[in-house]
Amino acid sequence: MLTNRLFKFFINLLIFFFILVSFDRIIGAVLKHYYFKQTSGLQYRTTYAMDSTRADILVFGSSRANHHYVPEVFEKKLNMSFYNTGRDGNFILYNYMVFQSVINRYNPKIIIFDLNPNELSYNKGEYERIASLLPYYQEHNEIREIINKIDALEKLKLFSKIYPYNSMFLTIAVGNLELNKKRKTDFKGYVPLSKVMTDTILLKYDNMIGNVDPELVKLLNEIAFKCNKNEIALYFVVSPIYMIISENSSIRLYKDISDKYGCSFDNFSNNSIFIKNPNYFSDEAHLNENGAIMFSEIVADSIALNLKPTYLSLKYETKQ
Repeated sequence: MLTNRLFKFFINLLIFFFILVSFDRIIGAVLKHYYFKQTSGLQYRTTYAMDSTRADILVFGSSRANHHYVPEVFEKKLNMSFYNTGRDGNFILYNYMVFQSVINRYNPKIIIFDLNPNELSYNKGEYERIASLLPYYQEHNEIREIINKIDALEKLKLFSKIYPYNSMFLTIAVGNLELNKKRKTDFKGYVPLSKVMTDTILLKYDNMIGNVDPELVKLLNEIAFKCNKNEIALYFVVSPIYMIISENSSIRLYKDISDKYGCSFDNFSNNSIFIKNPNYFSDEAHLNENGAIMFSEIVADSIALNLKPTYLSLKYETKQ
């Protein structure tokens, strides 16, 4: 009698497990279909950057990259195609994986890597935010090593086909609406900001840097090494920010890495063109559209003349 009950229990358990897995696979397939069906929004821009763009010039970085580099300016001045891969709230870990996906397909001519003044400091949240790339885990072998570092059970969690889209249901739904294209228009990945900052008090930050994260330093070195190896012109840039920034460990490491691999580095964080003109900013961390156009012209002219942005920014400052 006990044996029969155990047998029925295990049969029922297997049936339940089969139904659960089937449900997971069906719902996961539906979410995947609509995720990759999007034609606008930040998720679409990530997909396009990883799987489709073949632009001559690419910009990588966080929201500051996304809002600071105007494709039209670069294309007009350099006669090259351009795409902005920047994504709000995502830093070196995310951008390294997108970079890896890109160079597995082709070699851009120029890469601009926008860096925050303190981007090499350890931030647990950065490891959590790369969950935004979980939908690409199965098709992109090159990102798996980093994704697996989110936590020790990540591989097990990814057995579920729904899991990669956790917390994305609403975004996927909105991304499939025609209205989404009008909600926040992008131009080849670039999203302009129209607001003009009203709080013009200029703050000074002396201690922006925490403990340097060796993993982030390693990945930034790898980016520079691979660009050097593949003959991709690499520009590390700290774009303008409305605060006085003291040189810190991150900025010194940017210089060291650029010197090591022969790439360009310039720090615009204290550039007088922008520090003296708060009307170029949407908020203390982001340029508005007018500021982005001015900044893009400086960087594009610098690339055109094969000069470091520092020298060209000094040229511009003398004209003010």
